[in-house]
Amino acid sequence: MLVFWGAAIFGSVFFALRVVLFVVGGFGADAPDGEASLDGESAQLSHSQELEASDGAFKLLSLNSVTGFIAMFGWAGLAAYSQYNLPFFAALLIAAFSGLGVLFVTAALFYFAMKLKSPGAEFDIGRAVGTTAEVYLQISPPGTGKISFAVNGTKHECNAVSSGGKTIPSFEKVTITGIVDSHTVTVVPYREAKDHEL
Repeated sequence: MLVFWGAAIFGSVFFALRVVLFVVGGFGADAPDGEASLDGESAQLSHSQELEASDGAFKLLSLNSVTGFIAMFGWAGLAAYSQYNLPFFAALLIAAFSGLGVLFVTAALFYFAMKLKSPGAEFDIGRAVGTTAEVYLQISPPGTGKISFAVNGTKHECNAVSSGGKTIPSFEKVTITGIVDSHTVTVVPYREAKDHEL
């Protein structure tokens, strides 16, 4: 009896917390966590690994599905044992099969939720190199500023540092010259980039 109560309470509370975090901020999606890339090549590699993970094998034993199993195991066992007065072993079997059913359903729900993520949300920052951008938060070395730019008609924003060590004021056009990490690029004033090309 205590086994069922413990599983029901723990599983329900933890599963509800995971669902809320996933819906609000995507934190409970069981997605692989990666460190920030240090250059353009590793940023592109990290992006490819994320795509492979999202298109990979059906993840049955994720944290979300396991907590769903625990919760259903507890509630189904309680119902069978307390409400229907079944023997403990029979209640245990019903709890196990019910939990397995939720295990599969939960894994499927989170799998297809991740598949529904818009392709536009996945952007390889390496594609921004050579793009003209506009500073909207002044870049003051050695700190970072903010820039906005468009790639294939989609607007993006990211952190930026001045590759020449000069302060670049807001609203000035710049050219993206390199990648620092998955959220930061190096830039030079647009005029300097054009002069260099000439």
